Amino acid sequence: MQKNLTIPQTVTKHTALQTILFHLVPGLLELLIMILLIPLSLRLGFAGLEGQFASNLVDVFALMPLQIGILLFVAKKTTNTYRISKLIPFQEKSKIWEYMIFIVVMIAWALLIDALVSPLENGLRDTLFHFVPDHFAMRNVNFSALPKDKLIFAACFSIFANGIIAPVTEEVYFRGYLLPRINLSPNLAILVNAVLFSVYHFFSPWYFFSRLLMTLPIYYWVVRKKNMRFSLIAHMIANLFTGISLLLNVI
Repeated sequence: MQKNLTIPQTVTKHTALQTILFHLVPGLLELLIMILLIPLSLRLGFAGLEGQFASNLVDVFALMPLQIGILLFVAKKTTNTYRISKLIPFQEKSKIWEYMIFIVVMIAWALLIDALVSPLENGLRDTLFHFVPDHFAMRNVNFSALPKDKLIFAACFSIFANGIIAPVTEEVYFRGYLLPRINLSPNLAILVNAVLFSVYHFFSPWYFFSRLLMTLPIYYWVVRKKNMRFSLIAHMIANLFTGISLLLNVI
């Protein structure tokens, strides 16, 4: 099995500093812009969901342009075209039944990790990170305080921004572009990519452990199968769950 775990050597590898900066700088910018957008979210009438709504705004109007812009710049510089696909080595195809089994196993694994780690992470959120405002930490959220039309709009926007835009952008950027360029062995590259991606979510650091444990086997499978679609599917399912759950509760 190990002999098939390889990362293409045809791509130019990043230095350690480049790897860290490319992974973490977008997350720092996301945190800063989220903080700046909180007042706007409140003025728009999303009190109680202002943190989530600001995050969704950042996904669409900041992170996507930034990360796609980086990829377009690199593509033009290295391939003399704007075809981002030329930067992504993990594009092999898999059979439908492989995706179906993967989805079932991935959901079961995510539920197990959530059951085991959630008490710890909720405790960290409410103790070590008690200074984080409730609207950032999603504590004591009172959905009944918002009009139904606002809740429906927030849920639909979350489905679009966090369920579609963010997963596609982040998977192309982190797994398609960054992971193959980490200058380490495949196993260590997977670990570093998963750790840095978990840290990259500076706005919710208490979820570090669940993100790391849930994603490690997924990224292993991406490298194993040389197919980024596996992590894209997992990421979309995980993110869509939040928005769809909110929408169903409202309806």
